[in-house]
Amino acid sequence: MRPRNGTQGDELSGTRKRLAMTAVCAALTSGLFLGCSKAQPAIGPKPDFRVSLSSRGLPDDFFQADADKCAGQISGYRFVVWLNNDRVAVGFNISPNCRQSRDRKVDGMARILIFDLRGNIAASRDIPYLADGYGEVLSDGEAEAGPGGTLLFRIQSVNLDPQGASESKSAVLLLDANLKDVVRLDRFLEQTTFLNHALVFQEGFTINGPRTYSVLDGSPPVEVQRWTQDWPVGTMDRKFGEHQFAYMLCRQELRPNVYSSTNIIYAGAKRQCSMNVEAPDHANWSVPLRDEGTAALVGFLNDGSVAGQINVKGSPAGRLVIWKKDQTTVPLPWISHDYSGSIVSATADMSRYATFATHENASCENFGKSCTGTGRWIVFDRDSGKPLVDRSMPKNGRASLSPNGLHYASFESGELRVYSLPPR
Repeated sequence: MRPRNGTQGDELSGTRKRLAMTAVCAALTSGLFLGCSKAQPAIGPKPDFRVSLSSRGLPDDFFQADADKCAGQISGYRFVVWLNNDRVAVGFNISPNCRQSRDRKVDGMARILIFDLRGNIAASRDIPYLADGYGEVLSDGEAEAGPGGTLLFRIQSVNLDPQGASESKSAVLLLDANLKDVVRLDRFLEQTTFLNHALVFQEGFTINGPRTYSVLDGSPPVEVQRWTQDWPVGTMDRKFGEHQFAYMLCRQELRPNVYSSTNIIYAGAKRQCSMNVEAPDHANWSVPLRDEGTAALVGFLNDGSVAGQINVKGSPAGRLVIWKKDQTTVPLPWISHDYSGSIVSATADMSRYATFATHENASCENFGKSCTGTGRWIVFDRDSGKPLVDRSMPKNGRASLSPNGLHYASFESGELRVYSLPPR
């Protein structure tokens, strides 16, 4: 029977689409890929508390769609970071995101607020910084968990000397739970470790030949490891632990059935890769990736295993895995194949971990700048295989999982929100 009118036909068509999407979601969630359609209902708890930050100095236009249109020239801050299981820091720039006029530079000022699990403010501080790039390209300001329960406030800026020449500067400021200075290090931060958030610096800069790395842990930080490494040709990615490091080593098929080691990445070339771990006691081990291509390393877990995200052809999501010392590979629940995302925060044993997933390209992942619309904030529980949280979140928001995985906090729509998660 034909529909009597176009409206009834549209309703039938919509019903069929919803049924088809439900079937697709059921198929995906039965495996390791989770988080399906945009229309799915939100999963997760309601917030324990919501604190409006407008009275704390958050600019009225901070979360407008075009608020970061000058992000390439003016550096700003937008973060939420757990210092420990009971304290969460939220930060934002109270200085303008753009020049008010062409010849008037922006003097940066970041405001950091620390709250407890009842929504009470525990500490606050304003930090001046060089925000204006003077026409040079700048990256956004960053903040993350630092070693020994500190807040790592990262400063990257452009200075002008009296002759008008520009000079890039980089510094790391560590703050304690009361936002007091622990130490300032005027060095370029290579990375932080996954487990203790120890600081990894490269000594000097060199493109070829051996490189020396220094690992600083604790509060105040002290050097716990020093490496001199001549990376093999074909090294694609590398991650440091407190006392060991891992790297992806790949060969590429430049001629039929002939694989060669090169530091040049050739588009479309097949790869043979392995994940390699080296330690001071020479207890080295390696896991081949077979024909799966390469992978991005997440970091070392507390048992010495390594988490990573394997690239899969035709799937922006890839596969999330843990490589064990016994050379086995353990798959983890992850986002559906048509999403794109990476680990935002996690517990030390990866029992719980979170991602911000989108259907956009890589430039919009992980709450990337100059992105509008929404994505999905998803918190996984490794044992249950089901997401504890799967909800829509604006791309100009931020969120973070607590170290013990029992809470998460979000900074969105002008508010700090804290949520409780069920015990494991």
